[in-house]
Amino acid sequence: MKTVFAALLACQLISPAADARQPAAPLPRVVPDAAGGEAAAEAFRRLPVCSLAPGGKKLLVEPCRPAPYRNFAQRRQAEQTAPQPRLAPPPSSQPLPQLSRPPATAYVPAPAAPAPSSIRPLGTCDAAGCRDASGTRYQGTGPVVLDPSGRPCRTDGHWVQC
Repeated sequence: MKTVFAALLACQLISPAADARQPAAPLPRVVPDAAGGEAAAEAFRRLPVCSLAPGGKKLLVEPCRPAPYRNFAQRRQAEQTAPQPRLAPPPSSQPLPQLSRPPATAYVPAPAAPAPSSIRPLGTCDAAGCRDASGTRYQGTGPVVLDPSGRPCRTDGHWVQC
């Protein structure tokens, strides 16, 4: 095995041109540098800007140059002015229309609110309702009960108000 490997290595060293591939053509220089001078810079400027083919996997035209750099931070100076507040339009020479006032009326006070009914303490309660201290029966349980005439009354702890 060593002899076969040595023989192949010797063949490669003796005749490198026998297995040599054709060298690829050198790629054109697309980026200008100081060595190329103005001619190289002008050739670079004439190249089209790189863009993708419709498939999006390769370039549309080769060779091409990259898109120019856009510095968004560097912008033109604009005059900095605060917006002027809108004021009322200047008075016109036409007089304003006079509005008529409603006729004066005598002062009529609002009707007095009905006096609140008295608050009475509740006495004993059972499952159907409660009785107050004077013995009046209130039907129902919970925060709202009915007095003997059917009016709703509000209960608050041990007090009832109708």
